[in-house]
Amino acid sequence: MAQGITLNSTKTQANGLNNQIKQNQNKVTELQIIINRYKTQINKQESQKISLKNEVAILDNRVAQKQLDIERVKAQLEVTRLEIISLETQITHQSTRIASQKTNAGALIRSIHRNDNISMLEVLLANPTLSTFFDKLEQDQRVEGQLHDVMQKVKGSKERLEDIKKQRDNKRIALENDKKHLIQEELALEAERNFKMSLIAETKNSQTEFERLLYELKQQQQSTSDDIANLESHLKGRLAIADATLARGDTLLNWPVDPSHGITAKFHDPAYPFNYLFPHSGVDIRVPVGTPVKAAAGGYVAWNRHGRMYGNYTMIIHPGNIATVYAHLSKFMAKSNTYIDRGTIIGLSGGMPGQPGAGLSTGPHLHFEVREDGIPVDPMNYLPSIAGYYAPAPITANILQTN
Repeated sequence: MAQGITLNSTKTQANGLNNQIKQNQNKVTELQIIINRYKTQINKQESQKISLKNEVAILDNRVAQKQLDIERVKAQLEVTRLEIISLETQITHQSTRIASQKTNAGALIRSIHRNDNISMLEVLLANPTLSTFFDKLEQDQRVEGQLHDVMQKVKGSKERLEDIKKQRDNKRIALENDKKHLIQEELALEAERNFKMSLIAETKNSQTEFERLLYELKQQQQSTSDDIANLESHLKGRLAIADATLARGDTLLNWPVDPSHGITAKFHDPAYPFNYLFPHSGVDIRVPVGTPVKAAAGGYVAWNRHGRMYGNYTMIIHPGNIATVYAHLSKFMAKSNTYIDRGTIIGLSGGMPGQPGAGLSTGPHLHFEVREDGIPVDPMNYLPSIAGYYAPAPITANILQTN
């Protein structure tokens, strides 16, 4: 009776969990439909004439989309959590069944064992006729057959239990991946909001200023390439002394800051807010405001400048036609027109929207570029590799404060 009650309660619990799982799955589907509508609207807006009003509208829609993305991932997290509970309930149920089957098997084994220990004389004395003896022999054979059936059931139950445990472990892995995805979405939402704040601050909400900003960016990219070429030609002999590693042809650079907080935007990142206007020309390394920034290699500090896109930025010319750019600095610490060694502190990081030197920023980080022959290239090809560099851990509120 007690086992029947347990089975009924388990079934009731399973039905309740399945209903909750279905509700959350429906929520995920509904949210995805709305997210797709926002994506369609954003694509439509990006194909329209470039204007400040339209850019702000795009950013607003991207923020709304990211908020829904977060809700969708949270619903997926809940689905996975409920599925794990359901699987654990099944594991408990299967474990109880296996224990019961083992108990039954034990009783049958003991019964057969007792019969096996009876001698032929005892059989003849205990049974008045041979017919009775053969009836008992047949019964023993049935017991042995039942034992075989029970053992097969135990084996089958064990295999099913192992499958359920494997499913649960896979669900736990999926849950951890969903959590990482949620962190990415929350960071992306923060970046979209900060980018809008930076854009409005830099343009003072003026279409004319917005057009000037875009013009300056295009001019800056071209003039920087020309300046690098001229400087490399002028400094070629002295640059070889600045960094022997690069001078001998080894292009490995050092990380300018600790990358353990994560890379929030990759080279030519499709998720970069202004990607369709101009590609992201470096990597964004998430670090607290005020973090010391070190030269990735020895070289010549070409300049410390302020631009509306990069904010405060430093450029260093290195041997081997390599140059590096460090943007959104809160403070310059290396003098221009000087030679420095690899690892020298050249500035402090910034990037907090609205603060001096931040420029057009998505939040506290260092924008780091590598240029070869004046052309931006992927910095990850020149830096020591790090595991899982994209999908960073969140930076807490106290880290976001200005040092």
